[in-house]
Amino acid sequence: MKINLTLIIVVLNIVFGFAQKKPNIILILADDLGYADVGYHGGKEIPTPNIDSYAQYGVQFSAGYAMAPVCGPSRAGLLTGRYQNRFGFEDNPGGPFRQNKNVIPGIPLTEVTLGEQLKQLGYATAWIGKDHQIADDSLNPVNRGFDEFFGFVNGASRYFIGDNKKGKLLRGLNPVKEEKEYLTDAFGREAVKFIKKNKDNPFFLYLPFNAVHGPLQAKPEDKEKFSNIENEKRRTLAAMIYSMDQNIGKINQTLKDLNLEGNTLIIFYSDNGGKINGNHSYNMPLKGEKGMVLDGGIRVPFVIQWKGHIQEGEKIDFPIAAIDIYPTILGAIEGEEMVKNTLDGIDLMPYLKNIKLKSNNRYIYWRFLYQWAIRDNNWKLLKLKGSEKLELYHISKDISESKNVIEQFPEIAKNLKVEYDLWSKNMIQPQWSWQKSFGGPINIRD
Repeated sequence: MKINLTLIIVVLNIVFGFAQKKPNIILILADDLGYADVGYHGGKEIPTPNIDSYAQYGVQFSAGYAMAPVCGPSRAGLLTGRYQNRFGFEDNPGGPFRQNKNVIPGIPLTEVTLGEQLKQLGYATAWIGKDHQIADDSLNPVNRGFDEFFGFVNGASRYFIGDNKKGKLLRGLNPVKEEKEYLTDAFGREAVKFIKKNKDNPFFLYLPFNAVHGPLQAKPEDKEKFSNIENEKRRTLAAMIYSMDQNIGKINQTLKDLNLEGNTLIIFYSDNGGKINGNHSYNMPLKGEKGMVLDGGIRVPFVIQWKGHIQEGEKIDFPIAAIDIYPTILGAIEGEEMVKNTLDGIDLMPYLKNIKLKSNNRYIYWRFLYQWAIRDNNWKLLKLKGSEKLELYHISKDISESKNVIEQFPEIAKNLKVEYDLWSKNMIQPQWSWQKSFGGPINIRD
């Protein structure tokens, strides 16, 4: 009789409790954080030791990209693993123009969110922080695969909530009565509470801080730590980043105390680049800022840590994007067979485990209303708002996009334009917008 050794091992694991539970997943998102606002990218003005620890004990991506240069569409791409342009989420929610009266700005119910996917795979799920969709209960995180939600659904929030009279801070579908803590601290508190409650179960914690998005508000004691920074707004931003990093430290310490570090995959990045003249983030050495498809608007701090499972202290220079997070998580938990929608991202797990693997050339696309961009491993072609001229950069060698070389390499520009056009034709029109020409004929404010 032929013995099935694999089956015997599985049975023994179940009987004797040897089977390792699925890894926990923590996905931390900063808001409007600049490329140069973290220590591991060379920033010396603001200490970020806890964020930096992910680069020290994990893998950093020097060319890690968000999916859009503004918050809402960027997050939609992250949570679906698909280009948000596929379902018309091209502009921030809140604008008055719609393609038709039935359009509800947000991730459509036809899309399977990362929360829904992981919940089907047996995960306890929580969304703590910002949810940049319209205030419609059907799209609230608790109706999109998350067991718990503590946060707000609009694009920005005050950091000192107090009595919550306006009812914008929610727990699930209901406004909380009051919040006495600084909001970044409150999000850190709720995150730690969720981890402790689910220490014996596989959990997925999505933690999209609103730091360091405006309004610029910080605790006085944190601002005092940066009295050496002359610019008042930059000083406040520094205190906000410091607070976020401190709360990330609380999460790291909780994982250590509960002996969960080795079974927790952690991802950290920002939803778009810094807004230089808005919240005084720094994007050096990148050109541009939030709202632009230049790298300053879309290239962000991006790190992944999974102690004992992926490389430590390494850096990968080939381009990756936030749509890669969804398939990478599924690759880590071997849940690819459950995927219902076709994902646009790639599984990064093989590269995380062996950074010497050579990546295949790929295209990453951005279409944001009046502007667009496409990049491969070496080149980037783009068109900015207000200009009909195309720009080409040898981005792997010119990170600052300092020299437009379209006249020297017309064939490369032509080929990239063909690839972009093919992709764009498969996307649908923006279903809503702040811009009348993109948002359709319906003005809900008429």
